[in-house]
Amino acid sequence: MKEGTILFDFDDTLVDFEAAETYAFYKMVEFYNFKAAAKDFNYFKKVNKQHWQAFQEGKLSKDEVLTQRFKCFFESYNLNIDGYKADYIFRDELANAPLTYFEHTLNTLQDLSKKFDLYIVTNGVLETQQRRIDKSQFKELFNGVFVSEQTGYQKPMPEFFDYVFDKIGENKRRNALIVGDSLSSDILGGLNANIRTCWFNPRNQVNDSNIEADITISSFEELLVTI
Repeated sequence: MKEGTILFDFDDTLVDFEAAETYAFYKMVEFYNFKAAAKDFNYFKKVNKQHWQAFQEGKLSKDEVLTQRFKCFFESYNLNIDGYKADYIFRDELANAPLTYFEHTLNTLQDLSKKFDLYIVTNGVLETQQRRIDKSQFKELFNGVFVSEQTGYQKPMPEFFDYVFDKIGENKRRNALIVGDSLSSDILGGLNANIRTCWFNPRNQVNDSNIEADITISSFEELLVTI
C-alpha cells in the first residue's frame, strides 16, 4: 500500500511554463507580423496574469480570459484582432512547444511513484493540457490527471478538490499533499481543501502574501527529504 497521495500542479511545477509560453507568444505575434521585443512579452505576461487572476476570483469566465487577454494586449499597440483566432494560435503553439523540465524532476518523480499515488491537478484548457501532458516523459508515473475545464471548477476552489477526491477516494485526502508554484492557486487551494501544502519556488520569489505553505522547496529533489 502506498504511503499517501501527492497532487502536482503542471505548469511551472512539473514543467517550465515560461519556456513554453515564450515559444507560443513569439509564434503567435509572428502570425500578425508584430515585431515583439522582450518588453512586449513581459507586458503580455502581466496582462495574461491579470486575466487569470480575475478568473480565479470568479470575475471573468474562462472564455473571456482566453480571448480578452489577447485583445487587451494588442489594443495597447492600436491593433484590433480577433481574440478567438489569437487564442487558437497561441494555445496550439503552446501545445507544440517542447517541454522543458526543472532539474531533478524526472528522477524525483520516479522515486516518489514507488511510495505515493501521484496525480496532476491543473487549471487550463482541457485539450491543450492533455496534448502537453501526453508528450511528457513522466505521464506513465501518474495515476490520473484533473484539468479545471473537466471538473467544472478551478483551483483554489474547494469544489475542485472535492471533485478530485470524489474520483480517487475521499479517504486519500487525509494523507494528501499538493505541490505547486502558485500561492494563490495551489497553496490556497490546498488550504481550502484541508490538505498539506508544498510551495515549489525554484526562482526564489518573495512571498508577500498572507498565504503560507506547510513546506517550501526550491529544488524538486528536496521533496524526497521533506515529505
